Amino acid sequence: MNMQRKTQFMAGHIDTEPEEALVDGGNVGGENIVIIPTYNESGNLKRLIPSILEQGPFDILIIDDNSPDGTGELAEEFAHSFPGRVSVLHRPGKLGLGTAYLAGFDYVLAMGYQQVFTMDADFSHDPSRLPALRAALDHADVVLGSRYVPGGGSLHWPLWRRLLSRGGSTYARLILGLRIRDLTGGFKGFRRQVLEALLPELETIRSRGYAFQIEMTYRCARHGYHIVEVPIVFEDRLVGTSKMNRRIVTEALWVVWALRLSQGSARPHRQGRPASRLARRSVMTTVMGLVSLLLFLGILALVPKGLSSLLAGVSGQPASLSQSVTSHHKRPSPAATHVAARTLSASLQLQGTNLTSNVPLRFAGSGFLPGEALEVTIQDQAGHAQAQLAPLNADNAGQFSTATEAIPADLPPGAHVLLVQGQSSQRTAQASFQVALIPPTVQLDAYTVKPRHDIGFAGSGFLPDEVVEVRLGTTGQALAQLLATVNANAGGNVAGRFTVPLMPGGNYTLFIVGRQSQTPTTVGLTVQTFHPWVTLDSYAPSSHTRLGFTGNDFVPNEEVLVYLNQRKGEPVVRVQADTNGRFVMPAAWEVVNLTGENTLIFVGQQSGAVTTTTFTVVP
Repeated sequence: MNMQRKTQFMAGHIDTEPEEALVDGGNVGGENIVIIPTYNESGNLKRLIPSILEQGPFDILIIDDNSPDGTGELAEEFAHSFPGRVSVLHRPGKLGLGTAYLAGFDYVLAMGYQQVFTMDADFSHDPSRLPALRAALDHADVVLGSRYVPGGGSLHWPLWRRLLSRGGSTYARLILGLRIRDLTGGFKGFRRQVLEALLPELETIRSRGYAFQIEMTYRCARHGYHIVEVPIVFEDRLVGTSKMNRRIVTEALWVVWALRLSQGSARPHRQGRPASRLARRSVMTTVMGLVSLLLFLGILALVPKGLSSLLAGVSGQPASLSQSVTSHHKRPSPAATHVAARTLSASLQLQGTNLTSNVPLRFAGSGFLPGEALEVTIQDQAGHAQAQLAPLNADNAGQFSTATEAIPADLPPGAHVLLVQGQSSQRTAQASFQVALIPPTVQLDAYTVKPRHDIGFAGSGFLPDEVVEVRLGTTGQALAQLLATVNANAGGNVAGRFTVPLMPGGNYTLFIVGRQSQTPTTVGLTVQTFHPWVTLDSYAPSSHTRLGFTGNDFVPNEEVLVYLNQRKGEPVVRVQADTNGRFVMPAAWEVVNLTGENTLIFVGQQSGAVTTTTFTVVP
């Protein structure tokens, strides 16, 4: 069949089994895939997957909405046991049947499958009918497993349940102008080209629940695709609980009217038919739809109390149709809801959320398209990008195993968001984490020093290339005296020297802080006072001899004035201390006209330190 041209819509049914050769080996692996959404279906899945695999070359995609009963884990076991045949797509929560199928369509199209089938996980759809649906696609674009064509039926259903199902299909058929007998079933098959052609419309799918089945069939019919119905026998579930609830029923009621009012009838008009006749038919269809709605609501009123409680949901109060419609209008638009749901289909798991800058990020993700490129960024809480990490690639299941990335050195402490986005699907997954403060470390050459002496220091843990200040004080950082500034290198390391200013002795604090990171580290420093002392060449010089002296522990490079017996007038000698606060002055001063005991007074001009020494002049 030439799929480049859409064929005229024609409803019918096919009851043709495929030849054995076709089932066993007629298809190459990867041609056919069955999409199965699951939520709490572990009791059924363990029997269903082997049963499907027995039907021939049918691969399986399980889409699990984080089932609390372990369905997702069980599906993973099958994926490991049947690599290449079974895949699992995990979603973070219960996002609805419609969004599950849309996520599945994205996956199977990306993987190149040619025939796509959908079915329930509760064994209400018999896997042995898959070959019949597959054979029907040789002559059709879309195939529906139907309960309401010759050969079809339902098992273990009471009368009220059959009336409810029939009434729902009839209601949708009349309003939408379709000739399909079974509009609410989920056992279907699509050619690849059908799904590709419908992709632009999928963003506007209105239905989240089981009404999705009606809407997909309606859209296929609107496009003129050849749809056939293959008879199936629907058997009520034996394990687990039904997903039917009030929201699903009310959604189906309003969705068909929303489709009719926005799109019109799916039934094509014949050329040349008078406008008046078309108008009468439209009025008749509307009237019949209203009558069927009343009949359908009447059936709902007659069903047993058990179903009424089920339809009422957790609230216990059934909602009227008008209440459901009102509630619907308060929700976001269908397109917006659909995009949000598909975006959330990707998930991200962090191994540890309270981190420090020296601990790497470890994370894994799922729910992306197979093999697509993934962009990894870190954002702040406001959504502003802070860092770009190395890109990743999803595997054939749309997942990636644990990735390890170092936390960027310039990432500030606080709350951050790790964001992974698929470059093809635009799906995003995110997780929050905290980066705790780790102060930089600094070491000094010496921790006890005197003023005017230099000290070397080295440190690490600063931001790359940031300016680092060295301050000295006794109180807070803001009041400390700036001694030096240095630039950290690309690794956040610093090294340098600073000079201790002239200051009283005592215990002080060095504050070393990066201007950008504002992450301070402190180091204690003891500043000693000066205790200068002087020795003479001779303590008993004779008159007219030259006296030398040596001084220690003065302020480096300070001038020292030497007085005789009292600090008045001009000094007898001026000397200069060296960089170590020391001076040596041999034969510095001549002893003239002195007798007896005398005192030399040495006064440092910067430190103010005073020391004296006494000598006696001998005859």
